[in-house]
Order: sequence, then C-alpha cells, then structure tokens
Amino acid sequence: MKADSILPLFDGNTEWLNGTANPRETKGHPTLVHFWSVSSEIAIVNLSQLAEWRDQRKREGLRFIAVHSPAIEQEMDKKGLSDAVSRLNLTEPCVLDNDHRLSRAFANENNVVPAYFLFDPDGRLRSFSTGADLERVEDSLDQMLEELRARSPFCPACELFLETDALYCPSCGLPLILPGSPHPYYEKHHSASLPTIRLADPDPLIGQTIDGKYQLMAKLGEGGMSVVYRARRIHIGDDVAVKILLKKFVTDEAALGRFRREARAAAMLHHPNVITIHDFGETGEDSVPAFIVMEFVKGTPLRDLLNSENQFPVERALRLMRGICAGVGAAHRQEVVHRDLKPENIIVVAPDDDYEFESVRVLDFGLAKMLADGNSLPTGTVVGTPYYMSPEQCLGEPLDARSDVYSLGAMLYEMLVGKRPFVGETVSGIVNKHLYEPPPPLPPTLTLPRRVVSAIMRALAKEPDERPQTASEFGRLLQ
Repeated sequence: MKADSILPLFDGNTEWLNGTANPRETKGHPTLVHFWSVSSEIAIVNLSQLAEWRDQRKREGLRFIAVHSPAIEQEMDKKGLSDAVSRLNLTEPCVLDNDHRLSRAFANENNVVPAYFLFDPDGRLRSFSTGADLERVEDSLDQMLEELRARSPFCPACELFLETDALYCPSCGLPLILPGSPHPYYEKHHSASLPTIRLADPDPLIGQTIDGKYQLMAKLGEGGMSVVYRARRIHIGDDVAVKILLKKFVTDEAALGRFRREARAAAMLHHPNVITIHDFGETGEDSVPAFIVMEFVKGTPLRDLLNSENQFPVERALRLMRGICAGVGAAHRQEVVHRDLKPENIIVVAPDDDYEFESVRVLDFGLAKMLADGNSLPTGTVVGTPYYMSPEQCLGEPLDARSDVYSLGAMLYEMLVGKRPFVGETVSGIVNKHLYEPPPPLPPTLTLPRRVVSAIMRALAKEPDERPQTASEFGRLLQ
C-alpha cells in the first residue's frame, strides 16, 4: 500500500467480532488497522502494546480496527477466535478476513501478519510497518497527532478532529478546542460578563490597597450585599478576586455574619470544583467593612450561558452537572449545606491545557449552613432563591444535604429543557408548586437515558427521604 492511499471500505465483510467498524466512526479520527492471527507469536506479543495505545490515545481521537487473517484453516473457527479475542483483551471491532480479501486490498503480500497501517483523519495512509517495527508506527502517530493539534479543531467529547474553519462539533454542539487561540464563544461570554470602562464617576476603590496586600484593579460585578473586584496580590504578583461587603451593611450584624459564614464554609473545602478562599478580614472602615479574597477564575456564570443558549446538549449538561455535584458533594462531606444553589452561583471555565472539557466552580457560600453549628437562622426563616428551593426550604424548616440535591435537580432540569421546572407570576405561586405539584415530565424528544430521567425525578421528590441523599450520590446516578 502506497503513502496517501485511501482507507479501504469494510462494508463488504459481514463477519465481525466486537461490533462493526462504521465508516462514520473513523471519519475525523486517526485510525490504526492491524492484521493479526492467533498463530502469530509477534502479533500476540504486540497486542498488549496496542491495548496501551488504545486506552491511552483514545481521548486523542485514535481508533482501531483489527483484521484477523488466518494462517491455517483451524483459525477460521469463530467460537475459538471469540475466546481468543476475549482472553487477549482485544476490544476494538475485528473483521474476519477468512478469504484474505482485505489482505489483498491492503497489498499485504504473502499474507504477512502482523502488519500495521496508520491512516489520518481523512482516511489517507500515513505510515505502515510489519510486526518487527512497531516503534515506527508509534513515532508516526506522535508526529501526526502533534500536527493535527496544531492545525485542526478538536471535540473532546466526541474525540474528533474537524475541518480548520469549524467552531462547533456537528455531533454534540460543544465549542471546539481551537489550535493556538481561545474559542470566540468563551471570549464573547467572558467579555460580556465584564464591566465596561467608565470615564466619568469612576469607582473610588479602584487603585486602593486593602489590608496592605491587595491592590484593587477593576470591578468585576456587584450583588445585593457585596462588590467583587479583580486585585493584584502585592507581595506575590498574581491576580485574585476580592469580595467587599457594601458599606451600607457596616453596622448590620446579620450581613457581617453571612460574610463570615461564607468565608468559613468555603475555606473548609479544598476541591477543584469549589472556589478557593485565600483570606478574610474585617477592617472596621466604612468603605471596606469586610472582605473575602478568592482565586480569580476567568469564566462565565452558568446563568449567562443559559440565557444565551436556552438549553444544552445532553452530554454537555450532564458533564457540567457531574462537576457541580462533585464540588457540592465535597461540601456535604464536610457537613456544609450550600442552601442557595442556582446557575448564578456556578462559574463555567473554558477548556485549557490542563482540562480538555469545560470545568465548573461552585461559589457564594454566603447562605451556607455548617451542620455541626446547628441552625444559623431562626426556625421559620426562609433563605434561598424561589425557583430552586426545596419544599422544606420553602417552609423554613431545618435543611440538610438533600435540600441541595433538590436544587441541583431543578438546575439540571433547566439545563436540559431550557426552562425551570416550576415557574409562576409570584413567589407564592412558585412556592405552592414546589410544595404540591409534581415536576413536568421531561420531553421525550431529548431521548434521555431512563437512568437520567429517574435521577432527576428522584432529586425533585417532595419528600427528602426519596431523593439521593447527597450531591455525590446524585452525580453517580448521572454517570
């Protein structure tokens, strides 16, 4: 077979083990076709090396097709060959080339096995070797993958290389990893979440140094109780986020208590899906009564993405929710209940060199409750955001991890369907639905696995005992 030869079709072969190689499944993937036989000692030895490549390189897009080319008639027995395939841990599709048609198509003269043929994502032959020179194929594979990463967009979910002008995966809709530059999708949403420069009436805190350590550089956002700034740590030089309590709450002990509780709750947690707290302080000054120093994450609130896209592809929604569950599950293991889980409190971070998929950060533990401290608010006090509040939360009852699970179920429902499970014109109308109405069925057009539908409906159960008991348990149900 000559260089640039096209990968032959396998559709004429009806005898397969481990499924059938679909041409659509090889398009966009580097593909290694390997000829082997049960009687070839070199082929058997090399299968262990190929298994390592298959497991390690799958996430880089590599696919395998095995071709069994029998040397003797006894090797044509399908049952005996099936036993050998299972014993040798050969899991890729394997075609039975009993008539040696494929051997001739690949110009594998004299029916030599083993033989290895490496094709690029367009189906053109890149390299080939016999069993004695497997390193040659590996070197060619390394070089080809390096070239592909430098020029071709890649979908980490489908493990697929696409045309150079592609921005989104046609199969799953995920924004692609682009060679050499950030995806405009993330740049657009991140830029949209940042403030514009104001030439008049600038923020008087910008440029000031807090506690002698944190120089405020830019305003990132503002909530009902606090303002968040990007700041530079003077002695270290890196960027952090500083949340400052608004001066109107300087004498409000409840607000100060919530601020202290947020710092304490988040500082207890050390998990990649939870925002990291570096410092907390109370200055006594009107302009900066209290502050929390957090890691600076360049990301976009989940709410902004939902507003832009309405709903997510199933696989993307489940992947993001599993990350959220992992972070909230870490809090539950420390007996911390968030109590205000909602898309506004989740930051989505674009893929980078360390993470091939989007990652998430859970933030704003201002309403968090440490179970060991008992109830931090008087009985009957209602806290949270109505759209995502559990029935017991609506009634002002004591809360535990199962209340957070309900909120996670409501969020995942919205991510998949494009609307919240319970809506109403008034807060009391929404609360009434949480208390008495079942959640609307998930649309069958989503073609969700039954286990996922069951998990969401369990999470939205009215009775806490009927829900997954922690966020980690809910996340496992979504695997």
